[in-house]
Amino acid sequence: MKKDRGRKMEEKKKPRIERLHQNSHKKAIIAMLVVVILAVCCALAYFMYNRHQIKTLLATEGIYQGITIGGVDVAGMSKEEAVAALQQQYTDAVDNQKVTISFEEDKWEMTFRELGAGYHLEEAVETAYQTGREGTDKERFAVGKTLLKEGMDIEVEFTYEDEAMQAALDQVAEEFDRHAEDSTVSRSNGKFVITEEKAGRVMDREKTQANVAAVLETKVSGTAQIVAEVEEPKITAEDNSHVTDLIGSFKTTYTMSDKNRNTNLAVGCNYINGTVVTPGEVFSANVELGPQTYAGGYRDAAVYNNGKVESGIAGGVCQVTTTLYNAAIMAELEIVERYPHSMTVGYVPLGRDAAVAGNYKDLKFRNNTEYPILIEAYASGGNLVMNIYGHEEHSSSRKVEFQTVYESTIAKPAEIVTEDPEMPEGERKVTSKGKEGCKVSVYKIVYENGKQISKEWFSSSSYRSTADEVTVGTKKAEEKAETAQTSAAGQGGFGIQ
Repeated sequence: MKKDRGRKMEEKKKPRIERLHQNSHKKAIIAMLVVVILAVCCALAYFMYNRHQIKTLLATEGIYQGITIGGVDVAGMSKEEAVAALQQQYTDAVDNQKVTISFEEDKWEMTFRELGAGYHLEEAVETAYQTGREGTDKERFAVGKTLLKEGMDIEVEFTYEDEAMQAALDQVAEEFDRHAEDSTVSRSNGKFVITEEKAGRVMDREKTQANVAAVLETKVSGTAQIVAEVEEPKITAEDNSHVTDLIGSFKTTYTMSDKNRNTNLAVGCNYINGTVVTPGEVFSANVELGPQTYAGGYRDAAVYNNGKVESGIAGGVCQVTTTLYNAAIMAELEIVERYPHSMTVGYVPLGRDAAVAGNYKDLKFRNNTEYPILIEAYASGGNLVMNIYGHEEHSSSRKVEFQTVYESTIAKPAEIVTEDPEMPEGERKVTSKGKEGCKVSVYKIVYENGKQISKEWFSSSSYRSTADEVTVGTKKAEEKAETAQTSAAGQGGFGIQ
């Protein structure tokens, strides 16, 4: 009975408990809905607020909030204000930082600015200003969101100009470079005087520039080593010690009456005297004679010009080169370039002259010996002398001669006639005497112990002929008589008066 009563009471309680559970579940759902609604409202409010902030940011005139340049806050600044704010800091960064360019004990200091280094402030400011202002609205909004949330730093580009750095290194190189000094050999009181050679140093621009650039890229002061190349002298004292022998010599004569021409002979010799030609090197008379100008010391004297003798600057230097040419062939040096005169000259055998003119006629010879040669040149007392010293490579029994062989005559062209209406007809006057030309060959003859061992063709020369120039009268005899009568009448009238 008791069990049945208890069961009935429990059955009466069940609906009530179920109702309580149902009410609790409803309350939980309602609470969750309230929370969700609140969260959505908050999110929407935040979104709207954030959107408002971004729109406000994108509407400002200056550089947008959240932007820094090299760590410097430039928000709200105009371009000019931002440049001014950065100027001092970055100006000091290039003016106060230095590169020490060093080689052993020698040092040169230059600021970054002197080496062409610098920061591109205007470009960085322009980038900062345009950030968030370019692209679609959606893209701009995304940038604005990033600026508000994370910010953005614009890097200032640091560069250096190769041209400016090269110019700065050129200045250093002017002091640094020391070109090699050759040993010299000269003659004094009949003796050879030899100086010691000196090695030189030359900056390797490319490698040195790379070292300087490496310091600049650190953006702080530092030292850059100069990379140098050793420049060896071409002629050493050992080389010149072999210059002991007179290997070629020749002399021509001149009159003492032509002062200007004699001056040119002396000036030309002075330029050439003391010239050293290294083994394999080519001597050029037009180079070694110096500038053939008044400033170069030369004067006007007789020269050949289109078959005539005229006055011209440096007249006479061809005798200098001719004398040197003959000394060179006696020394058996290799002749590279040689031209005969247009007409014959009297101070040397035919075929053995050497003319120079402008840049189209030159005397060149190569030192084909194993040692340097020294040229001694002087003009004094009517004698022009060329001596070539070196190391005699031939035996003392060897003797060289040059023989001129006359090949043919070149006849004068037809005479050049000029008519003179004031000269009586039939009269004739030679105003310029022409010359016959000729062709010659020169042969080289070699003797050993007084015996001829060879005879070979050496050179050929052709000298032009020139025409006689004459003046002939064309005045008729009648004209002559009429002229005489007119003259007599005129004289009579004068006497009556």
